[in-house]
Amino acid sequence: MSTTPALPDRNARLRAIATNPVGAARFFHKVVDLFTSKILRVGQDRPGLFGPTEAYYGTVEEQGRKTLHLHSLLWIKGSLSPQEIRDRLLSDVSFEHDLVRWLEQCHRGDYMLESGEQLAERLEEQYLQKSADGDLIPKSRIRPGLRDPVLELPVRPPPDDSNSDLQNWHDQFSRDVDEIIFRSNRHDAFHGKGCWKGTRDKGYCKARFPRECFPETQLDRSSGALRFKKTEQWINTFNPHLSYVLRSNSDVTCLLSGTQIKAVIAYVTDYVTKTTLNTNTFFQTVRAV
Repeated sequence: MSTTPALPDRNARLRAIATNPVGAARFFHKVVDLFTSKILRVGQDRPGLFGPTEAYYGTVEEQGRKTLHLHSLLWIKGSLSPQEIRDRLLSDVSFEHDLVRWLEQCHRGDYMLESGEQLAERLEEQYLQKSADGDLIPKSRIRPGLRDPVLELPVRPPPDDSNSDLQNWHDQFSRDVDEIIFRSNRHDAFHGKGCWKGTRDKGYCKARFPRECFPETQLDRSSGALRFKKTEQWINTFNPHLSYVLRSNSDVTCLLSGTQIKAVIAYVTDYVTKTTLNTNTFFQTVRAV
């Protein structure tokens, strides 16, 4: 089977979503069902991507462009409480090493083969765009004509145990993940998508980019807090296998403190109770599509 399905161009895809929201919702529902049954393996004896799933909770948000995405919480069977994790981290070096190794397999904050700068140099071109007040604003875009792994289906690993075939597959896997993350997960360094609040000199990014980076995972022994290795300031943490399969933007993080858990519960609750779009935003979306 070909890994490059014949897809219409971006504008045609956006129009298809706008004219057939029921079809888009059904497709989204199918993807979520596959995510819970095949990736998380909910209700199965085998562990999922992150381990044996004890429970999960998810809520769906409708974005401004009228597409759907999922915010979910996952509980791993046998998990310790944040206080128990803190106590073990500060008293058990073996536990610290095992926990860090597992968590770094669950998510990462850097690309697999290239740096963000190398990917930008290879994939992007920069240009100037005139703003409403006449200023020229620097922008960047993917160079036209390049292969886009986001629009291709993932390729299965080779069925045999040939080291060379498996290595070739893994090399392509890593290249695809890098490009998928660069195209889908990366925050605009020019803050050109409505994330900037205030003036250019004194404002701030509502999405909190750029993020703080750490060359290695660090344990703060005074507080028991873990700061994970993160070398790219313009991306959130992600799981490479999940990104490879979904071929879209997905963020993955772990909750190791009571503060983080409370913050995420508040965040998810905000989406559960989120009001619908106001009329002017709705018509702006229709006009854009």
